[in-house]
Amino acid sequence: MDHLLEYTVVTILVLFGLTPLWLNYQKRGNPNHWWVITTLLGLSWCITSLLLRDKTHDVQLSRAVPRVVTHDDYVGAQTCVACHQEQHNSWFASYHRTMTQIASPTAIQADFDGRELKAGQTTHKIFMQGDQYWVRTPQPKWEIHQNPVTIRDHPNPPMSDQRIVMVTGSHAMQMFWISLTHSNPEIDKPTADSQDDDLQKVKNNTLALFPWVYMIADKRWIPYEDSFIVDPSFGRPPTFWNDSCIVCHSVAGRPTLVNNTIPPSFNTKVVDLGIACEACHGPGKQHVDHFQNPLTRYKSHLFDDAAPTYITNPSLLNKKQQAQVCAQCHSLFEAHSPNNFSADGMAFKPGANMAMHHELIEFEELDTNMLYYNMYWNDGSIRIGGREFQGMSKSECYLNGEMTCLSCHSIHSMQEQNDLLGKKMDTNHACVQCHQESQYTEQIESHTHHQQGTDGSLCYNCHMPHTSYALMGGIRSHKIDIPRVTTITLNEKPNACNLCHLDKPLQWTADTLTQWYGHDAIELNPTYQNTAAGIVWIMQGNAIHRTLAAWHMSWEPTQKTSAMYWRFPYLLQLLNDKYSATRYVTWQSLKQIPSFTELQLTGNSYDFIDPQDKRINYQQSLMNRWIDLMGHQAEQRSELFIKDGTLNSGAILKLYQNRDNTKILMTE
Repeated sequence: MDHLLEYTVVTILVLFGLTPLWLNYQKRGNPNHWWVITTLLGLSWCITSLLLRDKTHDVQLSRAVPRVVTHDDYVGAQTCVACHQEQHNSWFASYHRTMTQIASPTAIQADFDGRELKAGQTTHKIFMQGDQYWVRTPQPKWEIHQNPVTIRDHPNPPMSDQRIVMVTGSHAMQMFWISLTHSNPEIDKPTADSQDDDLQKVKNNTLALFPWVYMIADKRWIPYEDSFIVDPSFGRPPTFWNDSCIVCHSVAGRPTLVNNTIPPSFNTKVVDLGIACEACHGPGKQHVDHFQNPLTRYKSHLFDDAAPTYITNPSLLNKKQQAQVCAQCHSLFEAHSPNNFSADGMAFKPGANMAMHHELIEFEELDTNMLYYNMYWNDGSIRIGGREFQGMSKSECYLNGEMTCLSCHSIHSMQEQNDLLGKKMDTNHACVQCHQESQYTEQIESHTHHQQGTDGSLCYNCHMPHTSYALMGGIRSHKIDIPRVTTITLNEKPNACNLCHLDKPLQWTADTLTQWYGHDAIELNPTYQNTAAGIVWIMQGNAIHRTLAAWHMSWEPTQKTSAMYWRFPYLLQLLNDKYSATRYVTWQSLKQIPSFTELQLTGNSYDFIDPQDKRINYQQSLMNRWIDLMGHQAEQRSELFIKDGTLNSGAILKLYQNRDNTKILMTE
């Protein structure tokens, strides 16, 4: 229908609805009824304009983003709310719902205030045009053909103004997407005769990443390539939403690769943006059709709970199927058929066999030179966030018990948004659901050797320590295992004991585990006998060791196990680390240590993306202040390499010279 005709029809209907007001007004004998008629006409036109505003006001945005349409028996989350208001409300409040959103003031948390963002030789700009979000950035189609390692240092990149059309993330950070083909406001200028079916003709809604990320808690922008643990030699390769994020950040996404060129072109569609109802419950059309009849609904509620509902309820699935509902995203995998995925997306539906569609990447099958090898510790434990199934599925609680994701997590009865944990699931209740023996309940100190109610008596801290990394911090491993120390040193997973007792050597931990739990006695090399584990990980470990050790240096439980002053000189070592994400985590950790305020320099600031010489100057200045103000206050212990207020630089250098410099690429 032509938009002018739509306006006319709706205006007449609105005016008809307002007519009784005029008649009532006229009956009162008011002589100004013609003025009232004019007012009503104007009011009806305004109401009509608001009702139909979305038909024409943003054709550019509609053409740029994935088309939201139903297909393959999916009906969309808005269909579910009619009958499932309570469940819809809890989902609506979750970060799952806001994982992918159209660019709008309610979705974007960053201020597009006209500031310039400089990385290397390139200066970007973020700004508003009316109520739209725009950036000045190198032309996307030009940038795709450049060297990803040197791109930020290009002396004269061709710049262009691009509109932000979509945003990913709403919890820790936000990433922003621009269109490769719908960024010219004149081409996509809205007109009165724009047709709805124009969207059916869109053949390219490929979205490329704007190379800056907004950190929500810090309220600051950082370069995209600096937001992950990635060796600088990997650079900043181009990223497209249509063939990467679509898998887990939308429902029933179909990339629909049109041309496999550089850049590629997609005609992408989704049922819902974000993670919505049918991602976990499967296609809803048969369920909706079945319950259209109110008698069927009443019968189901009142008399026949066992009647078929034609929808998947994850809580009613068997253990394996239940876990796979979450594992379809929270695992490390590739598509069985890349060609099928490029056309139609991932075909897995909750309740089906995930192995038919997902090729899980398991540690045992990897060569040390393969890309995914970086995602694991040497014992096969996954160490990248968002891939928790590879941890849980290796746990005895899952293999020989009945534990699944839903044992602890619940989107509809979550205690808080951050981890979707159910009520009381941040306590030992999570474990004593199954482990009800007295040594884990009434006599817990006999098991933990820590006072009840302390951090050392929390099951999670010993059996699910923060040995995984994501979103600029440590997260809990989902491979539930027993703390242990081994003689293997390269790429060794940090043990839970020393992640709390950072100031103790690994040999101290090994001996204690032998004494308390009967572990086999082992003798470690002199470094691990005589040096605090936290220092070993920072000075000698790989990038993951260093980053997690830095994060734990300000973790609250560790502040109760040893004094703080000795930590500063080792954290300062990482302010100039090769990995920018390591520098970021270190700086955040430093700022959270209460006594850091004594060290801060007036008129001298640090930024983890500053040029190296500036970082070194700041690092040295802080080290000098530590020697002057805190060196003699720090614990004077040989395992901390501190004596008479100074550091044993020779011993520290020896650790550094034996550092594991394996190139790390952690793709979150």
